[in-house]
Amino acid sequence: MSFKIFSFQLLGKIKSVEKIEIQRKNLRDDYEEFRRVENSDELKEFLELEKKIQSTEFTNRKKEIQQLRFKGSREEALLNEYKRLKKAVHIKKYFKLKDSPELKRFEMIKESGKLKEYRQLKEFVENGNFSKEKEEIHRLVYKGSEEQKNEKEYKKLQKHSGIKAYYELFQSETLKRHDVVSHSEKLKKYLELKNLPVADKAKKHELKKLHSDHEIKGYLKFEHSKKLKLFRETAGSYNLKRFEELKVGVDNVDFRKRVEFLKDKKKFEKTESFQKWKRLKELASSDDVKFFLKFEKSSLLENYHNVAESDDLKRYNELNSLINSEDFLLRKAYLEDAKKWEKSEEYATEQKYLEMQKRPHLVKYFKYKGTDAFDFFNQWEVSFEDDFQDGALNTEKWATLSPRAEKTLGKNYALPGDLHLYTDGKNVTTGGKLVIETRKEKNRGMIWKMPAGFIPSEFDFSSGLISSAKSFWQEDGIFEAKIKFNPVKETVSSFVFQGENAFPGVYLLEMGAKNRMGISRKNTKGKLEMTGLGISNLKKGKWYIFTLEKSGGTMVWKINDTEVLRLEDRHIDFPLHISLFSMVVRPVSGNKLPVRFQTRWIKCYRRN
Repeated sequence: MSFKIFSFQLLGKIKSVEKIEIQRKNLRDDYEEFRRVENSDELKEFLELEKKIQSTEFTNRKKEIQQLRFKGSREEALLNEYKRLKKAVHIKKYFKLKDSPELKRFEMIKESGKLKEYRQLKEFVENGNFSKEKEEIHRLVYKGSEEQKNEKEYKKLQKHSGIKAYYELFQSETLKRHDVVSHSEKLKKYLELKNLPVADKAKKHELKKLHSDHEIKGYLKFEHSKKLKLFRETAGSYNLKRFEELKVGVDNVDFRKRVEFLKDKKKFEKTESFQKWKRLKELASSDDVKFFLKFEKSSLLENYHNVAESDDLKRYNELNSLINSEDFLLRKAYLEDAKKWEKSEEYATEQKYLEMQKRPHLVKYFKYKGTDAFDFFNQWEVSFEDDFQDGALNTEKWATLSPRAEKTLGKNYALPGDLHLYTDGKNVTTGGKLVIETRKEKNRGMIWKMPAGFIPSEFDFSSGLISSAKSFWQEDGIFEAKIKFNPVKETVSSFVFQGENAFPGVYLLEMGAKNRMGISRKNTKGKLEMTGLGISNLKKGKWYIFTLEKSGGTMVWKINDTEVLRLEDRHIDFPLHISLFSMVVRPVSGNKLPVRFQTRWIKCYRRN
């Protein structure tokens, strides 16, 4: 008897398996729903709505809309300002003239070529250019002019003896012949002999001959002439250069025209300025120009122009467009509407948020969010499971031979003292639950005896076992099974985790001759010892969920999610597989047969 189990049951700490399974299912369903909601567009929409609704901007906007009134509003102030400007005298006078025939005529004349011409001519006459040009024209006379001075100087130089001699000889045949002789050998010889003493008769005779030569005589005569002297003095002189300059300036058509212009006493009347002045007088007497000049100085037009560029008119036009716009009229109606908040987009947004806030799945989502309720699902994953729903045992997961039998004889065998023989799956059924049935029936099989080995033998009882050694091994994790607690003292039904060797074994459950859980070992004498907890106080015929949580050397056993045993064993540091079996330890009376070891499901988990 276990006082611990008794006290747990007495205090209600071991809940019913039905309640636990409902809680687990509900929690799993809630978790699946939580995950669906967590990844849904609906939650995304709700969170966005919540952020918006809870924002300062939304709160202020709601307050703003609820407080909005036309009276005292900006719109009322704008409307009052518009009415005041509309009644203002200068604005009324402006609009009176704005579309009048007088203004249209004024604007038409203003843009006409006639007025443009009038203004240009008036500007020309009045800005000083006309008077200046008139004075300049009248000052232009021949007497004392530069033209008169140049013409007088030119005529004087024309009579100059040097100028006359220069142009008479310049490029003349006389000068050309003189230059030829001056470079001749004959003249050269003459000049040599003339400068030598006359002792030599022959040379003297030759000099006399050359002196009588007509070319030499002509050369000497021209060389000493006054005309040649004047030519040479004038060539390159200032007088010659000045004469040639004056000749170019005076001796041409433009100079003669200029002189004629300077001598003309009516030259101003022939100017363009005079014609412009005449045209100005004509335009100034026309009806259009006279009307324009009078209207231009009127107070009505002055007001029109002052207002046209004024801030008042600009503001009036802005307000006129605004006040009569559809947006303003709608805004005015909106401000005067007592139910504007209920008609607002923000109100609709708030209502949708409040509706979504009440949706059961969203309420549940926020109930769990931020809690550790789903830590198990997030931290653990199923590594092995079987609910035994199929009509036959899943042979990919389970073997009906023990691992040792598979490695040796290839079929199950018994050990000395066994009253039963494990059949090859005949005593194992599924179809909603796993049942290992122990029956009283004759069976022939093998028994292992030393030193003979395997010896044929007959057994009075048959039973079964299953092992996950072919498919599943795990060192640490959570291992649990839903098992019916229905012990029969003549048998031992076990759910055990084993390594490569049968011992040590970690027993999730042992029931029958002894009801317990813990770690089994063989002592130095080869006798089986169990360190753990007795569970005989559990209610017979009831289903329980038995759980083992193993992390390194720490092992915790639970019954219906309540911790009942905790052991430390650092030596069990190797992968384990699952074995379920029933054995007969004493003959079983017929009224207790068949003995049925029932398991609804098995689940194993490892950390993610």
